[in-house]
Amino acid sequence: MITILTPTYNREKTLKKCYESLINQSDGNFEWIIVDDGSTDSTKKVVDEFIKQKKISIKYIYKSNGGKCSAINYGVNEASGELLIILDSDDYLDNNAINIVNDKWKKYKANKKIAGMVFLRKIKNPIYKEIPFDECVSNMIDFKYNKNNLSDMCEVMRTNILKEYPYPVFDGEKFLSEVIVTGKIAEKYDLAYIPIEIYYAEYLEDGLSNNWLKLVVNNPKGARANSLQFMSKRYRFAIRLKNCIEFNVFSIISNQSIFRDSPMKFLSFIFYLPSYIVAKMLIFKYKEK
Repeated sequence: MITILTPTYNREKTLKKCYESLINQSDGNFEWIIVDDGSTDSTKKVVDEFIKQKKISIKYIYKSNGGKCSAINYGVNEASGELLIILDSDDYLDNNAINIVNDKWKKYKANKKIAGMVFLRKIKNPIYKEIPFDECVSNMIDFKYNKNNLSDMCEVMRTNILKEYPYPVFDGEKFLSEVIVTGKIAEKYDLAYIPIEIYYAEYLEDGLSNNWLKLVVNNPKGARANSLQFMSKRYRFAIRLKNCIEFNVFSIISNQSIFRDSPMKFLSFIFYLPSYIVAKMLIFKYKEK
């Protein structure tokens, strides 16, 4: 069985598209877990109507608002499926998605070094250009970052591995890049990359992707931890340098030490002054009072 996990916050108007893509799946062997991250709209009423129809297995969980990653942690802990797909509340799946995932998993399931599979995500207004590839097994650090294939994809992960790698919680913060977990997993596991579209998305004006800069400035501890991860020697130097500067910036914004924790101390020192200027500019423009 597969778990479809949808963290949601005030998305009563978009959840129906999600739901319709699930009730129309050619393979119904899945559960849908919806984690409501403290919505103040009619999300519960909408989900109650879905449950009433009894077309698919739905588990609804309401929690106080803590951000998308905290909602994912809740959902992963409740998941019963062998594999887990995170389906955002404004996106939808291809009608054959579950069938395709199950069919491809037969090929890779026995290999415990593989944490899951990655499929194509079709985005109406993409930020990054998609680079064509053949089906392969690779490490995310090499495939995505060192080869600069930064287009968003649909990860289908082993649930038991996700349970071993929960998202960290930073006091007073609600936003954290999801790559902080997949990056940790990549230090130990590979993924099967499959060039088949199963996931469809569109970046909304009020969505997380379109408000990234404001979010990281107001959640700098998580942004700092994310940058620190990308300073590992496994990443190509250009990525490490970029994240060294970002680490400086978010350390300044969050009032945390740079030189105690930076694995690139010399470069952190060289770029301290420009990082300080950038940090102050970002605080002025984006910091919530």
